[in-house]
Amino acid sequence: LEKISEKALRFKLKNPSAVFLENCTVKIIPEKLWKGVSPQNFPLTGQNLKPIGSGPFQLKSLNLNKTGEIISLDLVRNSKYSGVFPNLSQITFRFYKSEGALIEGYQKGEIQGLSLTSLKNLEWQKKDFNLYLLSLPRYFAVFFNQNPPAGGSNVLSEKGVRQALNYGINKEEILKEILDDRGKVVESPILPEIYGFKTPTKIYEFNPEMAKEILKNAGFVATKNGKLVKIIKKEPAFQFKSNLKLGAQGQEVKELQKCLAKDPEVYPEGEITGLFGKLTAAAVIRFQEKYKKEILDPQGLEKGTGDVLRATRTKLNEICFENPEEKIFLKFSLTTVDQPMLIEMASFLKSQWESLGAEVELRTFDTSTSELELKFEREVIKPRDYEMLLFGEVLGAIPDPFPFWHSSQKKDPGLNLASFENKECDKLLEEARKSLDEAERKEKLENFQELLIEDAPVIFLYNPDYLYLVSKEIKGINAKIITSPSKRFVGIEDWYIRTKRAWH
Repeated sequence: LEKISEKALRFKLKNPSAVFLENCTVKIIPEKLWKGVSPQNFPLTGQNLKPIGSGPFQLKSLNLNKTGEIISLDLVRNSKYSGVFPNLSQITFRFYKSEGALIEGYQKGEIQGLSLTSLKNLEWQKKDFNLYLLSLPRYFAVFFNQNPPAGGSNVLSEKGVRQALNYGINKEEILKEILDDRGKVVESPILPEIYGFKTPTKIYEFNPEMAKEILKNAGFVATKNGKLVKIIKKEPAFQFKSNLKLGAQGQEVKELQKCLAKDPEVYPEGEITGLFGKLTAAAVIRFQEKYKKEILDPQGLEKGTGDVLRATRTKLNEICFENPEEKIFLKFSLTTVDQPMLIEMASFLKSQWESLGAEVELRTFDTSTSELELKFEREVIKPRDYEMLLFGEVLGAIPDPFPFWHSSQKKDPGLNLASFENKECDKLLEEARKSLDEAERKEKLENFQELLIEDAPVIFLYNPDYLYLVSKEIKGINAKIITSPSKRFVGIEDWYIRTKRAWH
C-alpha cells in the first residue's frame, strides 16, 4: 500500500486480479477505534452502536431492549452530506426477531417498507403497498458433499447418481408452486442472465425416465418396497487357485481340509494337517461324487479321482466360501435451515427423489436468532457435516466463482460446499481471476461452467426475486438489480413522500 497524497493511495498486488476492485468497496473504518478488534469479533463489538459515516443520513437515536438488542434506530438528514440532499427528513428502522413478528408488525401498520422471503399465504393490501421485484445475483441449490461425514452416504460420489438426481427435479414446478413465479430457474454457477454469459450447453431438464435409466445403468435395481439398491459382489478373502493332489502340502491344503470337514459325510475324520494324504484324497473323492453333476458328468467320469482340478476347485469355492456382497442403497439425508420456504422446498425435493426410488431423510436447523445461526455455521457448515445441503449463495458485483468452486476452498473458511475438486476447473478459475481482458475472462468462466455442470456436484434450482414491499406514499424508488440486500437503499436521496401544498 503506497500513499500518493492526502486523498489518494496505490495498491500493489502480488498477482493481477480482475476482482480486486470490488474489494475496494468495503467500507473504510477509523483505525483508532477498530485496530484492537479482531475481524471475527467485529459483529460483537460495541463500536457497531456508534456508526461513523458520510452518507445522506446520520444516526439520531438507537433504542435497545432490556437484553441489549436493537429494537429500532432513527436516522435524520445529514446536513453536511456532499451529494444530492435527500428529500426524506427522517427514516426509522425497526428490527424484528422473526419473519412472523415482521409480518405482524406490517399488519399492525407499524412499517412502510419490508422485505420478505415469500408472499405466500400473506394478505397484503395492493392499494396501499407497491411490490418491487428486485434481481439479486444469488442462487439456491442442493450441494452434494462428495466427502461425506463419518457414517455418511458415499452413493453421492457417483457422477451418474448426481446426474440422475438432477434430472429428477421439476424446477419449473418449484418456481410456480413455491415461488409463485417470482424468480428464475438457475442452471449455472455464473448466472448468465445477470452477468451476460452464454447459457450452458448442457441443461438438466426435468426427465424422470432419463433419471431412472441412468440409475439402472449404474447398477441400481428396485427392492420389493420399490427402493433402489446396488449389489456389488466382492471376492472372498480366500479361494482355491492351485491344482492339489496326493502329497501336496501347505496353507491351501489346510483350507481344503477345513472346507471338507464342514461336511461329516465327506470328511468324517476331520484332520487338519496341511498334508494331502490318503484320508484327504478319500474325502475329495466323496466330495466329487456328492456333486457328480457339476464335477464329474461334464468330464464323462463316473467316479471321483481324488485330485483337486478346475471343476472341483470351482465347486469347493462355491460351497466353502460365501461371496460377500456390498449393498449400496440410494439413501441420503438433505440438510437445510428452518425457514418456511426452504422447508417446503426440501419436502418437494424429497417427494421427487422418492418417486425415483430413493430414501431421503430431512434434517432442519433453527437459525431464527443470531446465536442459532452461528451455531449452524459452526456445527454444520464449517465441518461440512451434511450429505446434501439445500442452501443459498450470493455472488458479487463482479462474477467470481472461485470462493465457491475452487478446490482450495473445500475446507472452512472456504465456501466450496460440495467439496468439489477438478484440476481443469481450478486452472480456469485461477486464470479468470488474473485476466484483465474481459473477453478472455468471459471465455474462461463459460468453459468452467460447462465442466462443472457435466460433473454435477450440485443441483442449481432457482434465483428468487428479492421481494420488497413499500408503501405507495413513498415515491422515487427505481432500483431493479442490486448486488446485496442493503443496496436497495442506493438512490434513497431520490425517495420522497408527496405532500399537499400549503398557501399562506
